[in-house]
Amino acid sequence: MQNHMTKVAIVRCEDYGGERVFDAVKRAIDLVGGIEKFVKPGMKVLLKPNLLSPRPPEDAVDTHPEVVRAVVRLVKDTGAVPIIGDSPGGYGKNVDEVFDVSGMRKMAQEEGVELVKFTSSKFVDGIPISRYMFDCDCVISIPKLKTHCITVLTAAIKNMFGTVTGVYKAECHSRALKDEDFAKTIAKVYSVSKPHLTIIDAIVAMEGDGPSAGKARKMNLVMAGDDAVAIDAVIAKIMGLIPFDILVTKEASAMGLGEADLAQIELAGDDIGTFVAKDFKLSRATPLRFLPRPVAKAIGNFVRFKPYIDIETCTGCNLCKISCPVDAITSDKNICRINYKKCVRCLCCHEVCPYKAISIRRNALTRYVWG
Repeated sequence: MQNHMTKVAIVRCEDYGGERVFDAVKRAIDLVGGIEKFVKPGMKVLLKPNLLSPRPPEDAVDTHPEVVRAVVRLVKDTGAVPIIGDSPGGYGKNVDEVFDVSGMRKMAQEEGVELVKFTSSKFVDGIPISRYMFDCDCVISIPKLKTHCITVLTAAIKNMFGTVTGVYKAECHSRALKDEDFAKTIAKVYSVSKPHLTIIDAIVAMEGDGPSAGKARKMNLVMAGDDAVAIDAVIAKIMGLIPFDILVTKEASAMGLGEADLAQIELAGDDIGTFVAKDFKLSRATPLRFLPRPVAKAIGNFVRFKPYIDIETCTGCNLCKISCPVDAITSDKNICRINYKKCVRCLCCHEVCPYKAISIRRNALTRYVWG
């Protein structure tokens, strides 16, 4: 009987040395069918990394350019034409800076690849999706494995939320104040922007208060597969979590967008047990999200967290103000401040700050309960 299980490749890669990364990425893709399974000669192929903030590669905020370079070269080897594009946080106000500081522009120039901004969009079910998603013949997603203060983790599924253009992402935060509603929105975007292949950069991941203010953690891992839901389920296991406890994974599975049952996922490559990190640190905003709904509702008024701006670190770049979906941030004399009466704790400001000037603060009870 033929095996139709979803396959996820997990491959060890010790560092970002160019040849090692290329070999690891190629091996991972070969384990799920080879690049020729997804890319044909003459195709226009969109490579969609995670470019969140203007941070250098060693900060583990953005997809490392060497991982993207490996995919560029594999795509070129098939006779196809790759382009690289994304829509960074802050409505793309600092997109050129993100391209420069992340090292993505330098790599693209060296490889002779076009680097594009997601500005023009096509509306699908009311969602403005970058036209590159529809103009290209194949889409390859290349996320960075990171924790996330709202969704617990950000990897395969959530990376495609970056195909949304304009202010819609911020509007989603203001409309979907419940975690379940936001997870459904992300899953819906993924259903529209589903890539043909996903390659995870987890050679160095991010733990703690991700997706931008956490700490780099060496994981020595590259992953690949054509089912982003399955990839995120395997990542949850590697992080010491239960896949269905991640609301985005749960919602995407319920929508029939992929396989989240580990028993139905075939692992290829290196032994997953050598990558499992039971001490992987999650965001300080995460524990409340794992409580049963009645319990969370009962103690929700007492266990709290909020974004806090360190005025000594703040540079007055105003990205947090631009990104706030409820206009809760004001700027006076190049110092940003939060109006907590308006703040909905969506943590968009924390996510986009390129200077780690915005941290997550917890009240005394929260610190007492979770340390």
